[in-house]
Amino acid sequence: MNHRLGVDRMGEKNHFVPPANPGGISRPGRGGVVVKPKNMKGTLRRLLLLTKGHRKGFGWLLLLSALASGASILSPYVTGRAVKAISGEDAAAWFICCLAGLYFCDWLVKFLQSFFMASIGQRVIHHIRSTLFAKIRTLPLSFFDRHRHGELMSRLTNDVDNISTTISNSLTMLFTYGFTVAGIFGMMAAASPLLTLVALCGVALIFLLTKTVTRRTKKLFASQQKSLGALNGQVEESVSGLALIKAFCREEEMEREFEEKNSGLCQVSVKALIWSGYLMPLMNVINNLCYVAIAVFSGVLFVNGSISDIGLVTSFLLYVRQFTRPFVEIANIYNQFQTAVAGAERVFEILDEEAEPADRKDAFSLKEVKGEIAFCHVSFGYEEGQQVLRDISIKIPAGTQTAIVGTTGSGKTTIINLLTRFYDVSAGSILLDGHDLRDYRMEELREAFGVVLQDTALFAATVRENICYGHPEAGMEQVRQAAQIAGADSFIERLPAGYETVLTQGGMELSQGERQLLTIARAVLCDAPILILDEATSSVDTVTEQKIRRAMLKICENRTSVIIAHRLSTIRDSDLILLLENGEMKEQGNHEELMARNGRYAQMYRMQTGPAE
Repeated sequence: MNHRLGVDRMGEKNHFVPPANPGGISRPGRGGVVVKPKNMKGTLRRLLLLTKGHRKGFGWLLLLSALASGASILSPYVTGRAVKAISGEDAAAWFICCLAGLYFCDWLVKFLQSFFMASIGQRVIHHIRSTLFAKIRTLPLSFFDRHRHGELMSRLTNDVDNISTTISNSLTMLFTYGFTVAGIFGMMAAASPLLTLVALCGVALIFLLTKTVTRRTKKLFASQQKSLGALNGQVEESVSGLALIKAFCREEEMEREFEEKNSGLCQVSVKALIWSGYLMPLMNVINNLCYVAIAVFSGVLFVNGSISDIGLVTSFLLYVRQFTRPFVEIANIYNQFQTAVAGAERVFEILDEEAEPADRKDAFSLKEVKGEIAFCHVSFGYEEGQQVLRDISIKIPAGTQTAIVGTTGSGKTTIINLLTRFYDVSAGSILLDGHDLRDYRMEELREAFGVVLQDTALFAATVRENICYGHPEAGMEQVRQAAQIAGADSFIERLPAGYETVLTQGGMELSQGERQLLTIARAVLCDAPILILDEATSSVDTVTEQKIRRAMLKICENRTSVIIAHRLSTIRDSDLILLLENGEMKEQGNHEELMARNGRYAQMYRMQTGPAE
């Protein structure tokens, strides 16, 4: 993790950003939306492998499920024996006591099941969340360019919660019902094969109904997750961009877009719930009809003398009721699994994404940085076939100040992205102190850069903690000195608690210029050997800009610095000025040389400063 940057993203403003994938299940790479979950068996198998080593106590859970099933299987048999004893005028107290004992054991076992499942389920979900967040930390910026932040948050929260709910609530029941069905079937077959055959006809109808309904709900629940992700993405954009929305009076359009997505989610959710709601009532009807058929048929057999044991009839009727009920519940659990599987697949899509390139086995350690930088015939494009930089060759001597200028979209920030290895070059190479950037260890490479971006990045912490984000062991005096150099000390002292004032919502209580000063103070405190300023003074007034300029001249001494600027007056003292146009290097030299050349740079400078220059 790059502790010196303290930013969430950098990127050239004009590079290609593909259409948002709001909540859909993205295939690895630039894929589209998957309209339904993948194979459930494969996804569940991956979940099982993912949670390996975090399922301590799982064996006890299986044992408790078997014991709970045993109580359910024995209770109808004991009830039948009690009925037979009563009908034969024998003492039934023993059987009644046994029945009470079975019910008590059933309660105790189910309580212990809940206890173990709560622990196991939360441990597993903790591991999944940690794994997912750790993966996100390793993903390249190109991944975040392709996905909306709200949609990613939906995967981290809603999708993982769906998995959690299924594991905690449904897994125990699934084990118990599985054991119960197997045990009861054995008892029924032993009691009366003929009546068992009649009962299986009802089970076949339940299977047919389940297959019909779940085929529909499978797509609806996947569509529900997609719509929920789209809604979350729209809410995130609306909240983060509320000031802009109000400035352009787009509140009604924002509300209309929200209402469209909210209505879409509502409609698909209603359909999913209605279809899944068909299942339980219809199954109960089949269950009751099967029970009546068994009751009538067994009564006929008893009257005809084919069955002489009234206790057996009683036990079998209870078994029939218990035999079909698990199938109804399993079908309901299967419906819940649709949502969980869809969520799991969306989680796995992130886990399957390619991480940032790993360090080479023979990567160099970057301990003493001189700061000599060279771009050797560098070309780059965010998308294949769409070049942002074309055959760029630059040499920046160590300890010099280099300014990069050009129109918006010319590729200035892309050079910074490549220099800090947020992206790797498509062709050519970038050298630092004579070695390719890819030959260095990534973490040590990025620690060599102190970066100040145009888009500020502050955290919900104190002012002091924000300034020393990249240098957490710094003392208060060092923090104060960095703030003074950046020109931020005066306004910090006016805050309610000074340096201990807690910033909320990314420092929105401060002005844009004040937020920028804090990020500059952060870079000053890092004291990195290479300093990068990407439009660092664009959000401050001219008086503050001059203060920052003087401060930057001081901190840039004896270190390599790269400055991106639109105000050309702020970089006229640079040792080297590079002019980019449409991704190509058009001019380079110092201010006097470029003015004497009377080219594009001279024209831009005169437009900004007036003919007097």
